[in-house]
Amino acid sequence: MTFGKLRPIPRGRFSGKKTIAATFAALAIALGGCATTTPAAKPAAAAQEQTTDPYISAPDAVMRAGTAPTRNVSGVFEFTVRSVSVRDGIVLLNSERDLRKPDLLVVEVMPAAQREVMAHTRKSAARYFLNKHLTVQGVARRVVVGRSGKGKAAAPRYGTRVQMNRFAQVLTIQD
Repeated sequence: MTFGKLRPIPRGRFSGKKTIAATFAALAIALGGCATTTPAAKPAAAAQEQTTDPYISAPDAVMRAGTAPTRNVSGVFEFTVRSVSVRDGIVLLNSERDLRKPDLLVVEVMPAAQREVMAHTRKSAARYFLNKHLTVQGVARRVVVGRSGKGKAAAPRYGTRVQMNRFAQVLTIQD
């Protein structure tokens, strides 16, 4: 079939499917570099995140957990263990001496992690972690820890806790 002076594309080495595929491949290679952004084109907030410390401090973790939509913040948390308490067989590592402070971060050392600490250090978790500077990987959760006030007008008190199920969640320990 011919249309005026136009002739059909001959079949063989350059069929229609191969030509189209080769054209799209050449365009993808040529335009591939255009899809990436240059370092100067990054937004200021993204650049600021990269320059900040990768660890989340205790007050910052409490603030982020309070404002996050799911009340959970995952990351690596950095704090100094100021006090230790034990409740229901769980060792609580507190970032502040005063447990009523609003920026208190608590790391709950579960029994399995306590056994691992005992196997590695020959000390109980409560004695081993006291006054040490830790970086712990996990999820900080904002949870209800009690009520403030009496009666029906008592408002819930919130706390931020990180659960340590394994000793491997502790990335660094400094005296």
